[in-house]
Amino acid sequence: MTELPFLSLIIWLPVLGAVLLLFVKGDTAARWVGFGVSALVLVLFAVCFGAFETHLGDPQFVERMPWIESLGVSYHVGADGISILLAGITALMWPLALLGTWTIVSERVRAYQVFMLLMETTLMGVFFSLDLFLFFLFWEGMLIPMYFLIGIWGYENSARAALKFFLFAVFGSLLMLAAVITLAFLYHQAHDVLTFEMAALYQLSIPPEVQFWLALAFIAAFAVKVPMVPFHTWLPDAIVLAVVLVKMAAYGFIRLTLPLFPDALAELAPLMCAVAAAGIVYGALIALAQSDIRRMIAYSTISHAGFVVLGVFALNQHGIQGAVVHIVSLALSTGGLFLAAMMLVQRRNTWDMEAYGGLWHTIPVFSAFLLVFTLASVGLPGLSSFVGEFLILVGVFQQHIPIAAVAATGIILAAVYMLRMYRKVVFGPLTREENKGIRDLSFRETAVLACMTLFIIWIGVYPNPFLRTMEASVQKLLVQTHRLAETPPAGMTPETIQDMR
Repeated sequence: MTELPFLSLIIWLPVLGAVLLLFVKGDTAARWVGFGVSALVLVLFAVCFGAFETHLGDPQFVERMPWIESLGVSYHVGADGISILLAGITALMWPLALLGTWTIVSERVRAYQVFMLLMETTLMGVFFSLDLFLFFLFWEGMLIPMYFLIGIWGYENSARAALKFFLFAVFGSLLMLAAVITLAFLYHQAHDVLTFEMAALYQLSIPPEVQFWLALAFIAAFAVKVPMVPFHTWLPDAIVLAVVLVKMAAYGFIRLTLPLFPDALAELAPLMCAVAAAGIVYGALIALAQSDIRRMIAYSTISHAGFVVLGVFALNQHGIQGAVVHIVSLALSTGGLFLAAMMLVQRRNTWDMEAYGGLWHTIPVFSAFLLVFTLASVGLPGLSSFVGEFLILVGVFQQHIPIAAVAATGIILAAVYMLRMYRKVVFGPLTREENKGIRDLSFRETAVLACMTLFIIWIGVYPNPFLRTMEASVQKLLVQTHRLAETPPAGMTPETIQDMR
């Protein structure tokens, strides 16, 4: 197992698939190639995950080779308990997304498959990078496929949405690039060695006033893509890939901001929690006012992303574990909700809630799956979102009780706007002639939504395997932020903390 470069195969196989697609003729063949390559990535990941040792907090399956030696840049990848979960949900969702949009995307099919595979590579690269320069390259590389996916296969105003997203993202990335270069320069000043290795930079002693400005630069870059209020205005027109960005940005907060700038975070964390709580309520209230299903899902994503940020900046084990679980849950529940909505719109060609009604009688299979995704988004106990939101609120209550109380209202508001949407779309009298002839889900569509439903229920009923996978890595992360010297969590002795350091 250790002799095979599994992580490199997972990262770069989609690129090979994209190249192969350039020589494929016909839409059906392109769809099968795209799906086949993403399915093979999932198989490789499953083998890798099966060999993952959950009790270790350090990266595993590490691959390292010199790259730009004069700048101290290396190709250095590895997976810990946090990154492997986020890479895992990506590996799972990609073939499901390609299978779910099999007939929804009917124009420029080959190009769509190419950009989707390139997007998968950039995501896997972000999650597995252990070199900060390599991380930044994958982070920036994501802009190219995402720009085209939004601009070509988005909805109305797609070109404007793509440009708006690109400008927001570039602004944040430039700030992060300046901070990355500054970190390397500071390390060179301290050790007379130029490096971008994350593990080395974690140990760098940075003056608190410098930490503050560097932390703000990273926070701005990640806040654009979460998205956090007030950096969220690109999202409603580009909802198609919002869940992808939540994973990337939240991982950036966890992997970089927390361990690199512990002193600055001690000051900024309460403010970030307050902004996140405000975003939860703001997103929920705006979602409540929508009659367009797509825009309601977009603003609900802002609200759910606020929970993720809240958990990260609780700066304790419950909060961070809850944030990671919630990211995984969002990919399943919000991703499933949007995919189901696209299947419905493909049949009726409208996003307006008022245009539906009575669908329980005509398409009961679809209605049942939509109910699962709706209840998962609400945070019903027994489904995945409940686990993440519960852990996040427990973590935040330990630090900021008023902020946690405000954030909890977002769950109540989510129940209102989600159940309102479901009632309008599914229940009520079947009065419109257009809704009487809608066909129910095909076998392919049923299989895709059933797979998502299975994972939603699994995480909700038995989250232990997911929590255990990341436990040691979260503990090590908290040690690196220097917050556990006096109050280690249960099961961690001072000797354990010293070993992790």
